[in-house]
Amino acid sequence: MIRDMFQSRWLRMFVIMVVICLLSTVGLAQKADPADPRNESLGRELIEKAITARGGPSFNGIRTLVASGLFTPYQKGLSQTPTQFVNYIAYPDKERVEFGKGKRKDRRIQVNQGRSGWVYDGEVETIKDQTETQIKDYLEGLEYDLDRLLREGWKSAGVRVRYAGRSEIRPGERASMVIIELTPERQITLTFDPSNSLPMSLVYEKTGVSGLTRQEVRFFQYVRYDGVLFPNIIDFYRDGVQESRVTYQSIRVGAAVGPELFVKPVTVKGVK
Repeated sequence: MIRDMFQSRWLRMFVIMVVICLLSTVGLAQKADPADPRNESLGRELIEKAITARGGPSFNGIRTLVASGLFTPYQKGLSQTPTQFVNYIAYPDKERVEFGKGKRKDRRIQVNQGRSGWVYDGEVETIKDQTETQIKDYLEGLEYDLDRLLREGWKSAGVRVRYAGRSEIRPGERASMVIIELTPERQITLTFDPSNSLPMSLVYEKTGVSGLTRQEVRFFQYVRYDGVLFPNIIDFYRDGVQESRVTYQSIRVGAAVGPELFVKPVTVKGVK
């Protein structure tokens, strides 16, 4: 009799625990049916809301941009010494990033233009063309760039967009997720803040030397520059471990970006 009562009580407790676990799992993530055609229009609607929140026509109309700030590398999740940077962009296919400041020997410059590029290393005072691997990595990175995705990438030919459900970001608060399918094998998941429709994170998988990795970019502290909202802090993670942080100090939309910035100098002395 006592044994039967104990077994019955234990069974009830076990069932309750299972139900609680199931409810908890449902609360953390609610996936949408990928076969439901309504999720395509809902996904596009969420992206359009994010574009409007970023600045609408002002955001879509960006042609040049000059940004400066700090780049902080991380090792095993711990922040290292930050470096000053300046980023020059002339859409659709020109970009120059300068690290360090002052004399030529204290700087490193990476320039990309279309499917070509060069690198200046001030420490050893050399100018070299980028390798095919470096150019490939850069071009692939553009496909996962938040601004390019929102402005044009999600509308490119062959790209599919769909609402993917909701995930819990804080107790009792869930954020909507949208999947942007570049190809059946390459997908990007965007998560949007329910309070203002701004992107909170971007997640994708990438195959590298060490195999398949989970890349995540998190966006914080949106600030308005020249009528457009930009995240002032961007954190980069690989397989859950932080690799770097970008902190912006200034962003100028529509700034003058001359073509001479992208021309490879003939000699080291020509670096400006």
